[in-house]
Amino acid sequence: MPVTGLSLRRRTARRCGVVLVAALGGIGALVGHADVASAGDSAGWLVECTALHSSANDPIVHPRDPGASHRHDFVGNPSTNAYSTYAREVSASPSGCSTPADTAGYWTPVLYRNGVKINPGSGKSRNQIYYRSDNLRPGTKVEPFPRDFRMIAGNAMAMNRRENPHLGMELYWGCSDNSTGKLFAPPASCTTGIISLHVGFPNCWDGVRTHTDDTSHVRYPNDDGLCPRAFPHELPRVILRWEYPVGRSTGSVTLASGPTYTVHADFWNTWHQRRLVSLVTNCLNAFVDCGTLGER
Repeated sequence: MPVTGLSLRRRTARRCGVVLVAALGGIGALVGHADVASAGDSAGWLVECTALHSSANDPIVHPRDPGASHRHDFVGNPSTNAYSTYAREVSASPSGCSTPADTAGYWTPVLYRNGVKINPGSGKSRNQIYYRSDNLRPGTKVEPFPRDFRMIAGNAMAMNRRENPHLGMELYWGCSDNSTGKLFAPPASCTTGIISLHVGFPNCWDGVRTHTDDTSHVRYPNDDGLCPRAFPHELPRVILRWEYPVGRSTGSVTLASGPTYTVHADFWNTWHQRRLVSLVTNCLNAFVDCGTLGER
């Protein structure tokens, strides 16, 4: 595996691992809410995006420190790098997503098959981002993400599967045709030749703004669809669905952060805020399925 993998993950653990484990380790048990296949029939919207660039940067964990991170694939905003600011992200053009208003930043660790990088969304594969509220009680109305909201789902510093406790629930692998359940690791083979990765972000917030990393201020809803009492602000549920064309035999899959149990993803709300508010109002809170946005 390239040097950007496990060795760099251990080298940087003291800088950011403790924060992530503390933030995510205390999250309560999850229920396996509607997966992406059924989420397509629920209120909200989705966007399709291209993978724009890869680099060893992470503006949430390592701001203004280029090369300090393992490599990530950056999707959506074309300008995201170690020196990104909120103002620059919002003004980026064009968006790598199907709606120009989505200049948000989304990134995940680079994936390798037998040591060779595989680009998500290449060939016949797709990258999709779902905005839903289907893990909350029916009828719940949500708040739009605040401007400059930043969070991470998953634990990049996990040393085993148990240290990334939402694997198989909010973070899971499968085949692109949804023929598998929610897997802890990539399937050995898919008839489509394409494996999929799903990452669902927490959507209960305590109302604290950091403008750096809000991960410790979010939690997942409880099994009954209620947010924990200390996290009363109900936000949209963001789900990343990446597809990787690895071939009929999946082979040995690793991530730039290490083994596949280190899967994680970052989200930075740099949407055009007026458009985001409109979508939350007219899709999520009106309980309307707005489908795939396409405004190019």
